[in-house]
Amino acid sequence: MKKIILPVTLLVSMLVVYLLTNSFQENTTHFFGIADNQEQSVSFQEAVKILEINVIEDQYVERGTVLLRAERNDLAAQKNQLHSQIEELSAQQNESKIKIEAEIRVLRAQEKTELARLDAQISELRSKQQQNIELYKNILGTSPKGQTPDPLQAQIHSLQNQRRLIRRSIQTQINALLSRIKAEKAPIIVRKKQMARNLDEINRQEEELTIRADFSGRIGNISYKKGERVAAFQPILTVYGLYPKMVKGYIHENVSNDVKIGQRVWIHSQSSKNRDVAIEGRVESLGSRIVEYPERLKKNPNVRSWGREVNIRLPINNSLLLGEKVQISFSPQRPNTAEAFFKPFGEKARTLFPHAYADHIRKDDN
Repeated sequence: MKKIILPVTLLVSMLVVYLLTNSFQENTTHFFGIADNQEQSVSFQEAVKILEINVIEDQYVERGTVLLRAERNDLAAQKNQLHSQIEELSAQQNESKIKIEAEIRVLRAQEKTELARLDAQISELRSKQQQNIELYKNILGTSPKGQTPDPLQAQIHSLQNQRRLIRRSIQTQINALLSRIKAEKAPIIVRKKQMARNLDEINRQEEELTIRADFSGRIGNISYKKGERVAAFQPILTVYGLYPKMVKGYIHENVSNDVKIGQRVWIHSQSSKNRDVAIEGRVESLGSRIVEYPERLKKNPNVRSWGREVNIRLPINNSLLLGEKVQISFSPQRPNTAEAFFKPFGEKARTLFPHAYADHIRKDDN
C-alpha cells in the first residue's frame, strides 16, 4: 500500500504544479492595484537658501497658494554681472557717440566759416560789378551787359563752385561719421539684446524660486526651516491631494488580457466599509514595459513578480483611501477570488480528462 501512495502523491503533486503553472496563462477578469494620489514634491535643481515657508504640516492649501520662497546666490551674482556689463556697453556706446558728434560739430563749424568767407568775397565782387555797371552807364549812356566779357562775373562763378565743393565735401565727411555711429552701435545693440535675454532667463529662474501649490490638498512633511540652506534635489516639503485620482494596477506578465486605453473598469475597495461599492474608472494609459510588482501586491514577498502597469483615472471625490490596495475588474460585480483561482484548474482538468467529466455530468443528471 505504501508503495502505491508515494507514486500517487507524486503524480498528484505534479498535476497540481502543472495546473497551477498553466492557470496563469489563461485570461483574467480582474487584477490588483494601489490607489495613487496627486503628490507635489518641492525641490530645486540647484542649492538654495530658504527665505520663507508659509505653511505648516497637515495644513490645507488651495491651488495657487504660495508655499515657500527661496534664493540662489549664483543668480544674484549673475544678475549683478549682467547689469554691470550692460552699463559698461551703454557707456562705451555713449562715449563713441559723443566723440563722433563732436567731430560732426567741428565739421559744421568749419563749413560755416568757409562758406561765410566765400559769401563775403562773392558779395564784395558783386558790389564792384554793380559799381562798374553804373560807371559804364554814366560814361556811355548804355548798359555794358552782353557786350564785353566781365572778369568779375568769372570770379563770382569760381567762388560759387568752391562753395558747392566745400558743402559737398563737408557733408560727405558727416555722412561717413553718421555711418560710423551706426556701425559701432549695431554690435553693441546685439550684445545688449543677448544680455537682456539672459536677464529675462535669470528673472524667470528667480520666479521659479517662489513655489505655489499645483492643486488643492494638504501639506505633508516639511524637512527644512526658514534660513536653512538646501542642497540640490533635496525634498523640502510635499503636498498631497485630498483623495486618490489614479489607480496603478499590475497585470502579471504570464496573464493575457484585452485591456485597452479608454476602457471602462470597476474598482473594488478592500476595506469593509466600501467593500460592496464598485467605483467606475477608465484606463488612461498602459505601460510600455514589464516592471516588478510593488511589495504589497506580491503574494509571496520572497518571490519576485513582474507585470505590466495599467493607470486608471478615478472619478472626483471617490471613497477610496490614499494608498489603498484595490481589486480591478471588467464588470461591476466583485470577482470571487476563490472561484477565479480554482476556475483554471477545473477547465484544465476538463480538458485533460473529458471522459471522466462527462461521466460526472451523467451521474449528476441521474
